[in-house]
Amino acid sequence: MLSRSLWAGMTRQSRPSASIFCAILADAMQTRDLSHRALIWLGVAAVVLLALGFRTTIRGDGVGYYAYLPALVASRTFDMAPTFNRFLAAGTPVYPENLQHHLANGLTANYKPVGAALLALPFYGLTHLVMLALPGTQDPVLGEEYQLSFTLASLFYLSIALLLIYRLVRELFGSWPAALAVAAVVFATPLVVYTLFEPAYYHTFALFTITAYAVLVYRTHGRRRMSQWFAAGILGGLATIIHVNEVLFLALIPLESAWLIARGHWSSRLIGGYAAFAGGALLAGLPQLVTDQVIYGRWLPAAAPNITFDFTHPHLLELLASTHNGWLSWSPIVAIAVLGLPLVVRRLGWFAGALIVIGLGELVLNAALSDWWGGVGFGARRLTDQSLLLALGLGGVFAWLSARLRSRVPATVAGVFMAWNAVLVAQFYYVLPTGATPSWPDFLVGNQLRALAYVPRLFIQGTVIRDLASGDWAAAIGVWLALIAGIAAATWLAIGRRWSLPAKPLRPLPHAVDT
Repeated sequence: MLSRSLWAGMTRQSRPSASIFCAILADAMQTRDLSHRALIWLGVAAVVLLALGFRTTIRGDGVGYYAYLPALVASRTFDMAPTFNRFLAAGTPVYPENLQHHLANGLTANYKPVGAALLALPFYGLTHLVMLALPGTQDPVLGEEYQLSFTLASLFYLSIALLLIYRLVRELFGSWPAALAVAAVVFATPLVVYTLFEPAYYHTFALFTITAYAVLVYRTHGRRRMSQWFAAGILGGLATIIHVNEVLFLALIPLESAWLIARGHWSSRLIGGYAAFAGGALLAGLPQLVTDQVIYGRWLPAAAPNITFDFTHPHLLELLASTHNGWLSWSPIVAIAVLGLPLVVRRLGWFAGALIVIGLGELVLNAALSDWWGGVGFGARRLTDQSLLLALGLGGVFAWLSARLRSRVPATVAGVFMAWNAVLVAQFYYVLPTGATPSWPDFLVGNQLRALAYVPRLFIQGTVIRDLASGDWAAAIGVWLALIAGIAAATWLAIGRRWSLPAKPLRPLPHAVDT
């Protein structure tokens, strides 16, 4: 449980944190048509959802992403075996074979990249310092405070990413379509599972770096300073060492250059910027290079032994339409987002085109993987990094619907897809056998009907509600306040005027409404 002294310190900060949260939430929305009462209810809903659904425990692939922190910070070793063994001994749900590859140098392989741990380092490091100052014996591997630090980092970075996405979509299509688009991207796609139930996976960390990188590249187009080139390289490099597939997003810069060349706007003065970008990317990738050199004796990352590429026989159709985690079959709202892409291209030009090219490239890359279905996971989880593109497409569709029909229509559309996805999550956890490929009738009807009875269970998965049920009110309130403070800090950072870049002028969408 959370220590009493740690909880007491958090309690003293509860009232300021709550007031800051309400203020920055209102500022972030900046919509004249939403009442203060609606904003209050929105904040209350978010806080309640954290209590009911957010799990702060680490399991599955999350063990590999997290393991670098207790090994390097607490034990000062690159040997993952002690950390892995603790999780295995505790009976943590995990794929044990990936935690037991012993190398000739005596170390144990960790096939997960180091990037997520690097982003979570400030959270884990601060927790470690606080826990060292408290009396008693601390557990830097399985301790609930330490696991909370990693999952809180996940929530923090996801919150920033979603706010950045919201602001960009709002500039294009208005606040109401933007709010619906962000909600749909979270709750009608696999992202909801890796937001609430499996936050220790890489997806939220990757979405943050990709979104921050892409938004920075877009907003500084044509007037990028050397420091911004370098910052873009840092963010792009971090994305790559969070998950190797994200290397595709580095193509934003070459695609931008190709557009400049085609328009006759390219200049040799950009070469210095390219050098700064490359320097930033290499600097961000250095921790992974060092880690691979120490553990494997090589400068390039080692792939997990059970994963290979075959670009001559990609599983494109299966990746899109299989009942075994197909992108469209498990997240049909993706098809709606695709319908809005022409509007996005019209508004964003080269930037939208580049995102689409990268998205198509990632489809091919994932289809070429031997485990194109993403292992034991919910839906096409590796494509959650396309959330920015999906939100833009959905924003366009929702704005179009709002302009021609009642504003409740896009809300109804989003709500239907979110409700379907909630039942699908229940099917995944409680009905569908692990690794199964159900028939279409079972997937769409039979399993979904059986899953309806399990939907309420999704709202008792959160650490807060479970601590409350067990009678540990101090731990429950402490975790709850930590989660609220994390979102408040992320919101303040995302909307802080010191860090914001001026929006690009955009022509208004014909007949668009902001409701």
